[in-house]
Amino acid sequence: MTANEPPNPYAAPEATPGGAGAAGAGAAAKVRRPSKLLAAATTFLAYPLAGAGFIILGKPRHFAAWATVGALTLAAMIIGVRAPLPQLCVAGIVGMLLTILLAIIHTAVTKPANGLTAGRAWLVALALVVAAKGAAQIVKHTVMEAYKMPSGSMIPNLIVGDHVLVKKGRSDIGRGDVIVFEFPGDRRTVYVKRVVALGGETVEVKRGDVWVNGKEMHNGQILNEPNPCPGETGVEGCWFARETFEVYTHTLMYTGNPAPDTPPTVVPEGSVYVLGDNRDNSADSRQWGPVPIDHIKGKATVIYWSKQLSRVGSGIN
Repeated sequence: MTANEPPNPYAAPEATPGGAGAAGAGAAAKVRRPSKLLAAATTFLAYPLAGAGFIILGKPRHFAAWATVGALTLAAMIIGVRAPLPQLCVAGIVGMLLTILLAIIHTAVTKPANGLTAGRAWLVALALVVAAKGAAQIVKHTVMEAYKMPSGSMIPNLIVGDHVLVKKGRSDIGRGDVIVFEFPGDRRTVYVKRVVALGGETVEVKRGDVWVNGKEMHNGQILNEPNPCPGETGVEGCWFARETFEVYTHTLMYTGNPAPDTPPTVVPEGSVYVLGDNRDNSADSRQWGPVPIDHIKGKATVIYWSKQLSRVGSGIN
């Protein structure tokens, strides 16, 4: 177009600095901006990997800080279960719950940095959740696991609805331990009982009293204890007794209706003989025999939740 030629109204507009190019760059930047909602959801779902959503937001330092706090609370839980130190375990649980809650809030209010595209963000979020759940399964199967007490067979030491944490493993199982194991008749069913005799020992139960290798476990009634029967079993007239053998001692409950006596039985090597602490109301080795060691999941050590709040944070002995 010459200087004297009138402008063509049908010509395409000329590109101006900061115009289409800037708009395109802005659109690209907008596309690359991570989703805060996806990041918050990742932080929630990727437990126990605290703060995982900050990776979506392009904030690796924030993630490192929250992950460190989460790892410390998880370590407190593990030490509390395996030591055992029940109050440390409960403190670790409370710390972990607070860490997850605060990390979610922090993720939700944090301004994203430019980084992952929408497609990559979803893939990274999925990978983080899968990795976290995989780590949780490793902890569950090798370190500790949670169970809920379904029956009153272990009253007074465990009541219906107690939630317990189990120290996984069977190498250090001994007499007096409360163990969680797969029922020999159906390994899909999990039971909780107390070990009273080990492999190679001879055990006999007479009128509710236990004899091991010809020696009676001392059993003395405890007077002036609160009667747990009406509230827990609906049975009137029960009493507590303290059972002692060698170095361990624990409390039992009797209702006056003992199970049938069992003749002297040699516990096979690689097995244990278990009884319930609610000695007159427990299905145990008196009915279905010893428990093979390879059925044992671990030792119950901590009550981390109960409908009776005073029991929360108690050890199991």
